[in-house]
Amino acid sequence: MNGLQAQFGDRIDFVLLDIDKSETLPLRQKFGLVQRANYALVAPDGETVVRRWFGLLDEQELASYLSNYLASLP
Repeated sequence: MNGLQAQFGDRIDFVLLDIDKSETLPLRQKFGLVQRANYALVAPDGETVVRRWFGLLDEQELASYLSNYLASLP
């Protein structure tokens, strides 16, 4: 995830919600991130989940997806 933050951090806000920290529970519940290794891409409106991922991520595949997503935005 750190490589993605370095690559896209100027265009995407990365929010890390540690499942072991109870203060993250409301936001995790809002986006349905209640287990470990859950990820969500939230639209610029801050409400709409564009895509979800579960389990280990392939950073290169995710980078490609994020690049395509960003290119599709107005």
